[in-house]
Amino acid sequence: MGRSDAELLEASRRGERDAFGALIERYQGVVCAVSYSRTGDRALSEDVAQDTFIAAWRQLGQLREPSRLRSWLCGIARNLARKARRRNQREAPLDHALVFEGANPFDETAEAESERVVRDALMRVPDTYRDVLVLYYRDQRSVRDVAVALGITEAAALQRLARGRQYLADGVTDLVERSLRGGRVSRNLVALVLAALPAFAPSRADAATQSHGGTMLKLAVAAAVLVAAGTTAYVIRKPQAAPAVTAAPSAPAAVHAPVIAARPAPAIAAPAPPALPQGQALPPGAIIAPPPDDHPTVDRATIDRIGLHRGPARGSADAPVTIAVFTDLRCPHCGNALGTLDQLMEEYPGKLRLVVKQLPVHKTAVLPAEAVLAADAQGKFWELHDLILAHQEDVSQDALVALAARAGLDVAAFRTALEQHTYAAQLEADKAAAAALDISATPTFVINGRRVTGNVSVQMFRTVIDQALADH
Repeated sequence: MGRSDAELLEASRRGERDAFGALIERYQGVVCAVSYSRTGDRALSEDVAQDTFIAAWRQLGQLREPSRLRSWLCGIARNLARKARRRNQREAPLDHALVFEGANPFDETAEAESERVVRDALMRVPDTYRDVLVLYYRDQRSVRDVAVALGITEAAALQRLARGRQYLADGVTDLVERSLRGGRVSRNLVALVLAALPAFAPSRADAATQSHGGTMLKLAVAAAVLVAAGTTAYVIRKPQAAPAVTAAPSAPAAVHAPVIAARPAPAIAAPAPPALPQGQALPPGAIIAPPPDDHPTVDRATIDRIGLHRGPARGSADAPVTIAVFTDLRCPHCGNALGTLDQLMEEYPGKLRLVVKQLPVHKTAVLPAEAVLAADAQGKFWELHDLILAHQEDVSQDALVALAARAGLDVAAFRTALEQHTYAAQLEADKAAAAALDISATPTFVINGRRVTGNVSVQMFRTVIDQALADH
């Protein structure tokens, strides 16, 4: 039996390179997967993986808990991959496509185009699911191996793999899988890293200015999907006199669109949309920013009166914490938040209940909202809900019927429900609940009465959940 991580770490701190080489062999798969998952570039990801282990060698003294080695390494890889990707985008070499190393430039061009399609498809997938896809296909790992590499259960790995596949558009799924299967690490990473290590042994206080990978949280946190400058929610309207206008950032992870007012519920007097200062137009790609979340905690009487905890749900009915989420099935941030919610349900087994409320910000989200309520009546809410979020580009009635068939619904009954708007009243009740709480953006979460707007970091969710558990 090989030496434990703790033993190898201690030997590595003494400067034993063979011990560090054993750690590289043990973790190079997951580090390369995380690097590729964040960069979408095979060659660049291998450079990042090599740099990750070199940085780790310099910072071994910072790692206090050997049990956190995997997440620590992945944290360093995520930081370095983010920097490398930004650097690559700034450099944008124009002559790269004109230089071919192979004998056939047509094959090189086809390979480059295939790589681009794979990258674009994978970047649509939340990080939580993307890491599993890359490990499973690129490294040809079993589900058991993927679970061990990521420190999750086999059931969680299977769920993430299934949802990751759903996020890939049907037309590129086969291409992505073939490309990843042919994309295993092409270098002897152990030899490269050991050859590049500094001649001195690692110091326990070395590299204080390097990436703070030791503070990284559990691997595959889905909140990293959106950068700090990006928008995390779609907004109907901001009930304030002077709205803040946020220019669309250049980061590709955040998707922006002009604000679209949802059709108000007949029984609700919705506030008028704010007016921009005279002569000021909303710039292309800008959005009206959501108001700060300074609303008071929702009391139990209000929760019961508006039926906040009624609707499609998962998790124990007796769970001490209930998360009600208002969602728009055309909102990309709602799709990204799904990975965060999955992560939280795994981290707090038996303690969370998730209730989904529909709040169509886009007019085109009204029909899919009715569709998932129709699916819920057949006991297939989550099956159709996840499929729609994975195929947000087309939510026409025909597309929804096709997805319903894939989800195993009674298609005839489902089609009738859509045509007759059978569940429109239930949708209006969800919208009325949102109006009663002055909620106008998706996704918005109400966690045991405390409101959180946008696809915020998983750490912020943990803070709110931990407080709710302490107060329970």
